[in-house]
Amino acid sequence: MSSLIFYTDSTQALVATDTLAVDFLGQPLAFVSKAGYIPNLRTIIAGTGAGGFANRWLLDVSTRMIVKGIRNLDFHTPNALRKLWCEYKAEYSFPDDFTTTVYQFGVCEESAQIVSYAYRSTSNFESELLQYGTGVKPECNILNGNLIELVPQMMNEQREIQNTKQENERVYIGGEIFAYHLTPSGCNCSKLGEFDNFKEQQTQIFDNY
Repeated sequence: MSSLIFYTDSTQALVATDTLAVDFLGQPLAFVSKAGYIPNLRTIIAGTGAGGFANRWLLDVSTRMIVKGIRNLDFHTPNALRKLWCEYKAEYSFPDDFTTTVYQFGVCEESAQIVSYAYRSTSNFESELLQYGTGVKPECNILNGNLIELVPQMMNEQREIQNTKQENERVYIGGEIFAYHLTPSGCNCSKLGEFDNFKEQQTQIFDNY
């Protein structure tokens, strides 16, 4: 379960996530990277929902696929994710109602413009071309201004909203906030901040290790 906030237009993509991973009881388990960049494809892959699934997909794309770019990758992604999801659920014994969404943001090999796609387990991983603009998951107010400066505020609001929900319905958000900024000329990763209980969760994770 994750926070994901992103912005795209024809020239850039900003993709921000938190780093907290929890166990099935909602207790801090580890700090993890929930997005990654593949330089040769000029593509960012991120995910929400089932922990580690998007990372497994990113590894497969990075090491086991021969594709030209994000458009070519999109052609192969739905079927590949369906197969991987079956394997992943069997390996970790996820319940049937467990869900995940994989996002891909990249520089199109044909137009040299930013394109992005979502693949949702609830839609059998069909390819969904995303429109330009700001997206958030889970819900929060979309603030106007410099998104890099506003992401920490928006993620804190996401966490406040989630903390009002029942534990079995809650998205757990925490750790640190990292953002990838992709343009046709390259990609940079920056730390935008950390949550107020980061040190406390860090201690808990290492004490339980």
